Amino acid sequence: MDSLKEFVKKYFGILIIAAAFVVSAVIVTVNNVQVADTQYVIKTGDTLARIAEEYQTTVEKLCEENYPDLSPAVPLTPGSKIKLPRESRAKLITVRLAHWNLEPGAREGVNLMIKRYTALHPNVRIVQEAIPESTYAQWYTTQMVGHTPADLMHEAGVAYPLLISYYIRYFTPLTEYVMKPNPYNKGTEFENTPLRDTIKDGLRSCYNADLQEYMTIGLAQHLVRMYYNKSMLKKVTGSDDPPKTFKEFMDVCALIAKEPYYDTAARKSIASYSNELVRLSAERQKKSSDAARIDAQIAEQRRMLDEAVRTGKRMMPIANSKYHMNAVENWLFNAITSKARTIVDYNHDCSVSAVEQYIAMKLKRIDMNYGPYRAKFEIVSNYCAYSVPGFAGLNRDDAVMSFIQSRSLFIPTGTWEAGMLQKQAEDNGFELGVMDFPYPGPDSPELYKYMEGPAFEDPWGSFKFAVATPESDPERRRTTIDFLLFMVAKDNNIALNDITGWPPYVKGAPAKGVLKYFVPHPDGVLPGMNFSIGGESVIKWQQLYTLYWVGQVSYDKFRADFEPYYLSRGYQDYLTVNKNWRRSLAADEKQLSIMRAKAMRSVNAEAAGDLWHKYRYVMMRPLTREVDVSYERALLQSAEQGNVSMGNAYEYSPGARARLGMPVQ
Repeated sequence: MDSLKEFVKKYFGILIIAAAFVVSAVIVTVNNVQVADTQYVIKTGDTLARIAEEYQTTVEKLCEENYPDLSPAVPLTPGSKIKLPRESRAKLITVRLAHWNLEPGAREGVNLMIKRYTALHPNVRIVQEAIPESTYAQWYTTQMVGHTPADLMHEAGVAYPLLISYYIRYFTPLTEYVMKPNPYNKGTEFENTPLRDTIKDGLRSCYNADLQEYMTIGLAQHLVRMYYNKSMLKKVTGSDDPPKTFKEFMDVCALIAKEPYYDTAARKSIASYSNELVRLSAERQKKSSDAARIDAQIAEQRRMLDEAVRTGKRMMPIANSKYHMNAVENWLFNAITSKARTIVDYNHDCSVSAVEQYIAMKLKRIDMNYGPYRAKFEIVSNYCAYSVPGFAGLNRDDAVMSFIQSRSLFIPTGTWEAGMLQKQAEDNGFELGVMDFPYPGPDSPELYKYMEGPAFEDPWGSFKFAVATPESDPERRRTTIDFLLFMVAKDNNIALNDITGWPPYVKGAPAKGVLKYFVPHPDGVLPGMNFSIGGESVIKWQQLYTLYWVGQVSYDKFRADFEPYYLSRGYQDYLTVNKNWRRSLAADEKQLSIMRAKAMRSVNAEAAGDLWHKYRYVMMRPLTREVDVSYERALLQSAEQGNVSMGNAYEYSPGARARLGMPVQ
């Protein structure tokens, strides 16, 4: 025994190195172990020769094992199963998936998909990597630059030109798979339907017009609404029916601000002190001999109760932050400005560009004293007055925490929060409700007269993944694409989103729980205000707008400070932005050279023709943009010099005015 101890002591370092080597060898062996299986699920693009090679067997043995259903002359059907020879073995394929959705349910939903997929394909191992949202863009860029991306990369928050360059160099276009039926939809009504036509928006949000390709496939769909604490609403108003109009919404907010409604922690403290006072009072009546001690305890409890009432956090009507203001800006505040399009929308595309806004302002066709603009800022002022104090400096998580702790009654956010808010509501003892945005109604005649309808909504695909597996590993890339198709198949996509709490992306999926209240407004209106001409003007707007949120400037002061600055700086800011745009031409040239090389290298005539078509489109884009910019610059210069005259964007005939109920001019 002593000699053994002496040996270990003498060669301890060598033994540690040897042990580390053995452990590493075991890990490598496990990662490359050949996994036995009895069945194989046919994937898109499979051939008998490829399957035989992967499982170290022969085509003859495969056909013999599956006789008479399988032969070299019978085409393979994706999604069907074949038996493998008992002695067949396959190496383990590892696929990495990375995303930034850390909300409860997201990782669990992906884990369910991994479990189901690996049950069908035991020779595949899938590793999920969840990266915090705050660092995902930097992590994404680092992985791409270092040539170490995950096989499935969640669409990143990097600059769009940089994302396009990554798509061209590193990612696999998915158009081929989008245009074919998904093999994992076998046995459903979508069995023979192209994948694109099984999705709610036809995968429109996954299509990249600059590359003329489907570069991602989404797994969920999102929309923004107003959530509310149904239990507290009933306590405040006597009913759990949410407010329908903006005035009703403001009336509920006023009730909360007027009465001392406390958050969950404060209510518990107040209830505890109150219950203790009741107990001590009952004890005081029974024990007259110990009255002095009990009286002292009662006095102390009353002091603590008064302190809890005085310092307890009271409920504020709206959980808000800078992040959440962006949501209501698009879906609530701007809807009332849509009438301005009849004046400003010169190119008749139903939206207002920054150039159109500046020209109309410069020619005095419209100004910030325009009725719908003033109405928007009135809504903003009233909304912000009932938001949590200091919301302009809070982040997304602060507002969510305020809501789930019952410190706020309302919170505007999207379906990506639905599952988490539902679970937190259950854990914190209140019922969650969802309501449409409260637009001005007939009970607010001074605002309602400007309303043309709710904001137009086009629900967008989300949880979108692109395939970054290198061409040098075709088997892993094929498996990666197959797993993505597996997750977007109808039954699997519904199961995935049942766990995430998000709306499924596939057609025909039933809405469950609070998600049934998320019905889009496809016939809504677009905003009629756009001051984002760029440069210093945008910075000035953001500074004044934030001050307006917190009540430090009035609208008249806002208008007096911003409008002259905007009219004097706007043209130069536009020129600066377009000077920066010209710098992107180098990136366009790089993109064109890559597309040209792919087209020239293609040996398939049909594929080459498609590549050349896309090349011509991308080549024309800078030229088309140059024409548009030249036209915009000419208009802006003429407006700057005051030598152009333009009327309203739309003119209505007397008959049209009569039909629309407009005053006859």
